[in-house]
Amino acid sequence: MGVDFWELLKKKGTRLEVSKGYYLKMNTKEDLDACIYLLDEGICALNSLTRKGDENIYLYFHAKRLVGFNQLLVSRPQEAVLVPSVNISIVTKTPCVLYQINFDTFSHLIQTNRELNLFFIQTLADNYSEALNHFHYIHEETLVTALCQLLLSVSRREPGQKPAVPKFYTYEELARYLGCHPVTVSRIMAKLKQLGYLQKSGRELVIAREDDLIRLMDSEINFKY
Repeated sequence: MGVDFWELLKKKGTRLEVSKGYYLKMNTKEDLDACIYLLDEGICALNSLTRKGDENIYLYFHAKRLVGFNQLLVSRPQEAVLVPSVNISIVTKTPCVLYQINFDTFSHLIQTNRELNLFFIQTLADNYSEALNHFHYIHEETLVTALCQLLLSVSRREPGQKPAVPKFYTYEELARYLGCHPVTVSRIMAKLKQLGYLQKSGRELVIAREDDLIRLMDSEINFKY
């Protein structure tokens, strides 16, 4: 998001500092206090809970992201068959700083500011693309390929530096997203480090050989862990 957009929206919102494990209020457009959130610092996840209480994660949201608006835009035809809705939530995975903006205020802004409207459409497209990629890699590719894709997608690159995976992404967190056991993730990660694809740098995990990691996703026949 452009700096001007971000500062404009922050001025329209109420600053919130929340701890890890905080569930954002998920409004519908019928709620008088319906709002959206700007994620200024931290990491959130779009998730649901299974009947057994296990967490399914669909998307991660990093800083400088707009979240919590989808349910405010969904409209259903009156003749649609009523079925139970999926209990989707957005939970903070780290301590976060957010700005809570009244939905009517936000709606007015995107209707009167063309650039902001285009950015909002891009956000919708990005969310859809990331969710579709997650579904594809989980159901159509091997676990090694899915893990490599996840590491590449969540990594952050500072100018002049190799991409690094935020320390938030523990083996347990990666396994939760991939729907596998943490021990399996640990074994794959150990092999990737042994091959030199990944390296530890302080408390961060650095993708040392990005091109090789991408090639591994295309052909991993000889990858044994």
